[in-house]
Amino acid sequence: MTVNNYIKYLNSMNNANSSNENAIAESQISNPYYEKIRVDRNIGEYIIQKIKQAPNVVILTGHAGDGKTGLLYQILKSLNALNGNSISKFQEVYSQQLNTTIFYVKDMSELNKEEQINVLKHALDIKNHGGSSILISNTGPLIEAFKGLEQAYPTGVSMTEIEMNLLKLMDENNGGIGKVGKYDVLLINMARIDNVIIIPRLLRNLLADDLWIECNNCESKKKCPIYHNYLSVKENYVNVEKFISSYYRWLYETDRRLTIRQILSQISYSLTGNLTCDDIKNKLNGNTLFNYHFSNLFFGYVGVIKNKDALQIKAIQELQNLQLDSKELPNDYSFFVQEDFSFLTQTVKMIIQPIWNSEMRRYTTSSSDLLKSERARELRKAVRRAQILFGNHDEDSISNMLNMLFSPVFSEYLKIRSKQLNLREIREIRNKIVKALYTMFVGFPMGNFDEEVIYLPVNRKEMAQPVQLLLGKIEASSIHVEQNYITSVYDREEGYYRLELRFENVDGKFPISLMLLDYFNKVVKGAVSTKLNPSLSHGVDKLKSKLYQRYRFNGNQTEIKILIHTAKGPKIITLEIYDKGIYVK
Repeated sequence: MTVNNYIKYLNSMNNANSSNENAIAESQISNPYYEKIRVDRNIGEYIIQKIKQAPNVVILTGHAGDGKTGLLYQILKSLNALNGNSISKFQEVYSQQLNTTIFYVKDMSELNKEEQINVLKHALDIKNHGGSSILISNTGPLIEAFKGLEQAYPTGVSMTEIEMNLLKLMDENNGGIGKVGKYDVLLINMARIDNVIIIPRLLRNLLADDLWIECNNCESKKKCPIYHNYLSVKENYVNVEKFISSYYRWLYETDRRLTIRQILSQISYSLTGNLTCDDIKNKLNGNTLFNYHFSNLFFGYVGVIKNKDALQIKAIQELQNLQLDSKELPNDYSFFVQEDFSFLTQTVKMIIQPIWNSEMRRYTTSSSDLLKSERARELRKAVRRAQILFGNHDEDSISNMLNMLFSPVFSEYLKIRSKQLNLREIREIRNKIVKALYTMFVGFPMGNFDEEVIYLPVNRKEMAQPVQLLLGKIEASSIHVEQNYITSVYDREEGYYRLELRFENVDGKFPISLMLLDYFNKVVKGAVSTKLNPSLSHGVDKLKSKLYQRYRFNGNQTEIKILIHTAKGPKIITLEIYDKGIYVK
């Protein structure tokens, strides 16, 4: 039987198996397959250009698994400063391109405190001799190393100032040279970099034909779920990539960003299920193609059963929390009532339909067991998973599906990010936001009889009141929605369009995130109570506070305005306080 060592490599990149727990935390760089699947990132080219322009101290920080070591490999390889495929803990290497040396530190966490201080000092000093340095560190060790350096080699800077300098640079992440105490550094916070943009290139590399030649020539390929997963994804690549990228985009925009390692872990597991070539030769039963199909593995299932080991993969954990396969989808009727599976791609249809037909023989169409049976319910979910990833979607149907799975505004948001809207589209979004703001402040939906005015009353949270003390008002004509292109200094692919909300009486603009757009939509649709993400809740409260501050009525302290909601629309009554009495003005 043919053995494809690439399958072993894919299995080493996920932590869905206890035997792989350490493999995922170790560098894959020394493996020959790493060179075939790695993605050169534009941020690496940015750093290379900075080093070529002048000696620099580059610090890469962020979360574990953010691709910092891979970025170091890319930079050293591009500058011909790499000795083989291995990277030492720290080393000074010579680059002929630069005609000078580069000192690098692979990971400060691998060093003891004394070593951390010593390598940091060397990284900072080498710039004075015409060299550059690249230092990789998580936040904690980096702060402690700078403090330790100040204690060992005092420059008169306080520990608090050092820590604040570092945290400020991490937060700004603007690609410029910044100060940490007396030292100039180029600090890049990889935790603030958008990883979703590399998904298409990463997926293409994982599926490159030359990596699957052994599988294509293997005598067991007809019964091999790994090979069928490869064929399934290749056959419907555009839609598979669209859904996977959209899912990771959803997590990113809802403050659940994944690292490169976490993304690779899910995709590699979804291709192999951690099966080996020996497993396929010796251990598999008749339902293996279904049980270990990509559509099931990606969601953390083996067939219709949740795989507890797969929950060690964070991206699968998050996907199961969303329960997407429990949501009704457009083709459910065709699948479950008409038993028409033609919407699936041919390869996947040949796997899914026989399982469905076999299972459904247990039930009659009138049997209540069909609805009550846990296995039947799980089988329907498995068919939905196949529909999500391997349906013959066109652009409209996949947009509709994404809206049903994630949010009614999700496809609209993706469109906002990717292309410039016309005036009509922006006007429609603005009108929706005006209606949402009206409901947020007043507590009642904006009626057809309402003037284009947003009233600012004293309003009890989550409680609409027919009579309210009025503090101010906003003319809707002073509310503007703009679409601006946001560039990244690091990566041209990271640029995107963003909607921003602007009020004529308020300085600055308010970015309209996916969560905020979704919230506005829910308010307009009449959501009685909407659970907000903490960061979104803070942003909404900040917006309300500024609007109350800037649009509050000025002037006569002896007048009180009352907003009354009637069947014919809102009415304002002005009460005047005079001579210990209150009069209707």
